[in-house]
Amino acid sequence: MPPVLVSTEIVIGTLIVVAVVVLATTYLRRRYIAKGLPLTLCGLRAAGTDRWRLGLIRFGDNALEWYTLGGVSVRPRHRWLRQRLLLEAPERLEGSDSIPLLPDASRVPCSDGETRFELALQGPAYTALRSWQEAAPPGYNVNVA
Repeated sequence: MPPVLVSTEIVIGTLIVVAVVVLATTYLRRRYIAKGLPLTLCGLRAAGTDRWRLGLIRFGDNALEWYTLGGVSVRPRHRWLRQRLLLEAPERLEGSDSIPLLPDASRVPCSDGETRFELALQGPAYTALRSWQEAAPPGYNVNVA
């Protein structure tokens, strides 16, 4: 058997194994991040910048957590407490500001006290975020008679 053929088979086999590992890691990371809680695709843009970063947001019990879309980290990159998170009126993303992976998305200006940022969400995700933000966390300010 020619050595070139053996080398080609080894390279192709290695590439297939690497692709399977990357796909499995991505799938397992997403499952671990969700932990049974709502998880959706969104864009994040810091105040004063023009660049959107795609990621996943998770609606936790008391905080909104944003994870990078790629990578292997299972820790949130940003975390905003529900009580401190302020959402402003959404505006439709149009033209050069639009995000191809989020068609018909809206820009939602937000702040958590001292930090200002924007989230890009599609309609149902914005509705879920607004509902989550306005809902009282379990045991918070509850009076049962």
